[in-house]
Amino acid sequence: MNDKILIGVIVLLFSLSFSMTAQTSQCKESDETAIRKVLTEFNEGWTARSASRYAAVFSEDADWENAFGGRRKGRKEIQEFITGLVSQFSSAEETITDTKIWCMSTKMALVDVYQTISGQKLPSGNIVPTRRIRMTQIYEKLKGKWQIKVHRVADLREMRQNRPTNE
Repeated sequence: MNDKILIGVIVLLFSLSFSMTAQTSQCKESDETAIRKVLTEFNEGWTARSASRYAAVFSEDADWENAFGGRRKGRKEIQEFITGLVSQFSSAEETITDTKIWCMSTKMALVDVYQTISGQKLPSGNIVPTRRIRMTQIYEKLKGKWQIKVHRVADLREMRQNRPTNE
């Protein structure tokens, strides 16, 4: 009896796993193009070190968090925070290495942007070692316009050799 239950659970898990990987993005070409345009505006605002241009692509009630746990709520708070943050990146060189867009529905999309940052200067004057990050953003389409609703940054660190697997 227990073997039958175990086999049933395995078949169910395999079926769920297969159906999840078989799902495809629901992006129309026009939506992906519009999302990429917002992403370009986001990047150009950051590159220009313009907090107002950067924040303009976020929804009024956006939720923003950086890799160090700094969190802001709403376009106004994001813009105020970015105004003080951009000076740390004045000498930084940033390179986008990959972008992935997946539409979860006709009004919601998940965007992952992979980037390398070198030369970031802390307020202390110390230079941060080269970082590889992933910015994960959820875009929402409101009244026909795509905006960033959620923004998260994660540092992608190399795993050390000989590191215990339970860490």
